[in-house]
This record gives sequence, structure tokens and C-alpha cells, in this order.
Amino acid sequence: MEIILDNIKKPINVGVIIRLACATNSKIYFTGNSIKHTNRKARLSAVGYEEITEIEYVEDFEGLIKKLKSEDKQIIGTSPYAKYLYTEIDYTRPTVFVFGNEATGLSKGKMAMCDETVYIPMDKRVESLNLSTSAAVLLYEALRQRGFKMGNE
Repeated sequence: MEIILDNIKKPINVGVIIRLACATNSKIYFTGNSIKHTNRKARLSAVGYEEITEIEYVEDFEGLIKKLKSEDKQIIGTSPYAKYLYTEIDYTRPTVFVFGNEATGLSKGKMAMCDETVYIPMDKRVESLNLSTSAAVLLYEALRQRGFKMGNE
């Protein structure tokens, strides 16, 4: 699996998602004006896993999406306004999850580049989940569908 983090600003989210990516054998792409994984606070929350997690910075979001699609990977965006519940998508094929900025999410233009968008249901009193929590829910659903095979087994 692969993860695109677009315009992520909070170092703790960067670090926790690096740990998540390492735990799920996933590559991370940072796009937009995302904080660097070398940020001191990001490194503290990554607890060293940034050294063994595949990380790439890409300036051209659209070019990255086109490249990944040419490799026959499905691109799954996230939005509270998405059409599909996150469990309704087949993640057994190569999948890239796209997460937007903590405050504003993915732009409409970037969501339109995704093959599908999904949402995670929440009580109406809750506006949103933390970015790293949302990422964990989706990645582990994909792993569940794959019988918890992580590609390195």
C-alpha cells in the first residue's frame, strides 16, 4: 500500500503516520507544502521509524497521481462527504490512500483525481477524526481484506 499526505502541517501527525506506514509496510509520498519528516517533533513521534520507512517528497501531485494510475493502482481519497463507506471498497488490489490537510482536507480538484473517495462514519457530534486515526482505520481495513498480508511475508 501507499499513502499520499498532501499539505500536512502537524509534526505529530507526520511522525505517527510514519510509524503506521512502517507497521503496514506502506510507502509515504509527501506532496504540497507538507512539513518535513526531519522536523524534530515529527522525528520524536516517529521514534526512529523514519529511518526504515520508504518516504518520498513529490512536488507535482497531478503527475504523481498519473504515474500511480499508470502502474494500475487505485487512488482512494478521503472526505467526510464521500460517496462510499470505507468498508465498501475492494482494497485487495494495489491501493494508494490520499489524505489532505488536517484543517481543510483535500481540495475538490485533488479529490476529482481520485478513483473513489471514502468516509469513516462518526457520531454527528464529532466533526472529524485525527488524521493519523483516519489513516490507521483505512490501512488496517485494507490489511484485513488482504488477510493481513503486508507484502513482506
